[in-house]
Amino acid sequence: MVKVKEIYSELPATLELQERIKTQRQEIMKNPRADELRRALEEFNQIQTRLADKNNPPDEETGRNLARDYELKRQEAQTLQREFESFRTEREKEINRDMVVGMREILNRIMEISGKLAKERGFDLLFDSSGNTNTGVPFILHHKQPSDITADVKAALKDAAAATPPPASDKPADAKPAPANAKPAPARKPANAKR
Repeated sequence: MVKVKEIYSELPATLELQERIKTQRQEIMKNPRADELRRALEEFNQIQTRLADKNNPPDEETGRNLARDYELKRQEAQTLQREFESFRTEREKEINRDMVVGMREILNRIMEISGKLAKERGFDLLFDSSGNTNTGVPFILHHKQPSDITADVKAALKDAAAATPPPASDKPADAKPAPANAKPAPARKPANAKR
């Protein structure tokens, strides 16, 4: 038996993924579109406040100008809101895709190490005791002191992480990983190679 959920939640790679996703989501609100929308809404609210001021009402001409400005700002704010929502929706989709890819990579590594350890120990089956059905009921309802390899999987993952060199830092932060089915470019023959 192994507790995949426990392993996954404690891995440094998981914490790094969660922090990266959190940062990417926060960056959405720092986008210039969000700033433009905030500015337009602030101006809209200022005009609305001046129009609604019963203690200091504007004269007739100023009132007409404010009403015109109010309508223009309302339309501008609506347009900016639609643009920002469209941007945010697309960016959220990209972030979610990246999150799923990152989670899948981590879970595949956990499954690989777990399977390797189970084979080495001669297990016929290995169950994830932290897994639930789609209705939330645990898959494993009862077990009688099974061999739990969770700690061994954690140690093996830690050892594997220590043995793996860190990723190259010359890759741009916003570069997308190559698709899983991408094939490497064919090797070139040296110019002086014999045919």
